[in-house]
Amino acid sequence: MENNKIKLVKNSMFLFRGLRFLFFAAITVVALSLAGCGGSSTVDPTPSTPTTTKSSACTLSNFQFLSTANSGMTASSSAVIKQIQGVNMVLITVPTGYALTALKPTFSISTNASVTINGTAASSGSSAFDFTSVATLIVTAENGTNKNTYLVLVRNGNATVDNEVYNIMASYNIPGMSVAATKNEALVYSAGYGFADVAAKTRTTPNMLFRLASMSKQQTVLCIMTLVEEGKLSLDDYLFAPAGANGTGSKEGILYSMYSGTHANGVDKMKIRHFLSHTSGWQYATTGGADPIFTGDARFYGKSLADRVTYMVTNVATSYTPGTYYSYYNLDYCVLGQVIEKLTGKDYETYLRSVVAKAGITDMWVAKTLKANKRSNEVTYYSQTSGNDGYSNDMEVIKACGGVIASAPELMQLLCAEDYGTVVPDILTHSSLDQIYSIVKATNNYNYGFGWHIGHSAFGTWASYHGGDLSGTATIWVRGNNGINAVMLCNSRNNDSGFDTALYYAIDNIRTAIK
Repeated sequence: MENNKIKLVKNSMFLFRGLRFLFFAAITVVALSLAGCGGSSTVDPTPSTPTTTKSSACTLSNFQFLSTANSGMTASSSAVIKQIQGVNMVLITVPTGYALTALKPTFSISTNASVTINGTAASSGSSAFDFTSVATLIVTAENGTNKNTYLVLVRNGNATVDNEVYNIMASYNIPGMSVAATKNEALVYSAGYGFADVAAKTRTTPNMLFRLASMSKQQTVLCIMTLVEEGKLSLDDYLFAPAGANGTGSKEGILYSMYSGTHANGVDKMKIRHFLSHTSGWQYATTGGADPIFTGDARFYGKSLADRVTYMVTNVATSYTPGTYYSYYNLDYCVLGQVIEKLTGKDYETYLRSVVAKAGITDMWVAKTLKANKRSNEVTYYSQTSGNDGYSNDMEVIKACGGVIASAPELMQLLCAEDYGTVVPDILTHSSLDQIYSIVKATNNYNYGFGWHIGHSAFGTWASYHGGDLSGTATIWVRGNNGINAVMLCNSRNNDSGFDTALYYAIDNIRTAIK
């Protein structure tokens, strides 16, 4: 009996333990089930496969034409790659004479990206393409979605010269430029770069017209000195003086009939030579800092040139005795334009064209104000100033100080006709050239002659030069002391303080490369 009791107890214990095991097992199943519905402690018994994200990078970082990949090419070339006026440009020059029809580019792009050129897949260093026209290069990212488009502009030429231009374009957001140079009075280099019109993708060609801005002043000097040589004008003629003033007897100033009446103090003492050398006696301080030609000042803005000059003659006294102090003043040259028209009976453009025709120049004009009226072979201008489109200046008002348009090769042709050379006949006598290129003595001893700066650390003491800028325009040309002249024309202007200096040194490097 005792044994039976012992057996019964043992069986009951085994049953209890079994039930307890089943109870805890059920709890565990429920816990695991709940964890699977969002619990944070779940361990997935089946490992997932790692997902690889494809790259979205699609950049072109290098573009070259290597002589090792292009048979017969005498020198390798590397491109300047830069976004200019919103367009990714690839600017590159290959040696003169090398055909552009089957060039093999070597390039570097983002990892696992791909390239097409003009719609055809390209392999670096092995695929040949025709680059005679603007080529479209597209870099597509590995993910197949992101893309970057680049416009490749290839030209034949002197890479040393061209890279100076490309660096200016890339550093200062200039879409189009033209350069020309002469040596011993012969044109030795002429080239167009980038886009004359960005939207239309029109490439700049050498003979395209650019606004000259203040390089127009040198054309006005040429006209005035021609009138002097013809005996129609003297450098010591007064402009506004009435008859009898300054001991001149019955002779009145050339423009007196246009601006008779009460004159401000000092105005009657102004002579032609003073306006040529920016020593007229007027300066920006006399008009509260406003330039009567380029200003939004209510006294001048929107007014005709005659109205502006009338205000000055009547209301603005000279700050110093005319002829004694240099102060660059745009109005001086606009007044000289009026002198030309008064003495010749012709509009400024007509007379200018008759003078430069002596040097064989046929494509020099006064610009039109509006873009819609620009000449067919004239570039488009791109302002880098907010709210200004490059067509804000009245070209009829500024024509004699900044409104002339011309091409780089013809400017070099003209400069050879006023540089003392013997190969190309000069338009003016050496006596007249001496006056133009001699520093006018003034109390502040500024190195300026008649319409030309004389000497610069970049060019040497003998050289003469002048730059120009308008909204959408930047220019410079140099008459060198080594028989090498050069000009650079831009269809945009950068407002960076170092831009002008960069142009000076770039054009001097070009002159050095031409030697």
